[in-house]
Amino acid sequence: MKTAERIVMVLLFIALVGGGVWIYFAVQYEQENVREAVARGEYEISVKSEEQEKDVPPEDWRVIYPNTVPITISGVPVQASVADTIPERIMGLSDTPFLPDNVVKLFSFGTAGEHSIWMKDMNYSIDIIWVAEEGEIVHIEENVSPDTYPESFASPVSSWFVIEAVAGFVSNNSIKVGDQVVLKTS
Repeated sequence: MKTAERIVMVLLFIALVGGGVWIYFAVQYEQENVREAVARGEYEISVKSEEQEKDVPPEDWRVIYPNTVPITISGVPVQASVADTIPERIMGLSDTPFLPDNVVKLFSFGTAGEHSIWMKDMNYSIDIIWVAEEGEIVHIEENVSPDTYPESFASPVSSWFVIEAVAGFVSNNSIKVGDQVVLKTS
């Protein structure tokens, strides 16, 4: 191999490695900007007006949670309102007037990590369940009050999903770490 070819190969290698490092740090920087914007409240997106939701009787819960899918949590069948986009995950259950016993909010992050939950603009207490990609419950926080805001809650074990249920759901159904969540019930 000629010296010029070696120099070109080394330069290409350096360019590829440098480009990869630059992309990595650019993504990290952007994620940090998004986290800071969320903390400042810049991603607050109201899907429905508060007056519309406050007047909804509990038996008409589908007005607030229209798109649900059936899942089971430790053998307990529930309907899951899925939050799989950044705005949906940021909004979560904020400003909702209630959460029925048979409905949960399922946050799908699409990656394993330390996914924190806070009680910003919440109107009621909830149980929070962290779930690994395989469906195993890895951590539980029970009866988390809206008064805990701005504190955030995270699992000490990496998780893929987070489930929010009405306070008392975990104890009423004897759910514990190690139990399974089945996302596809077909």
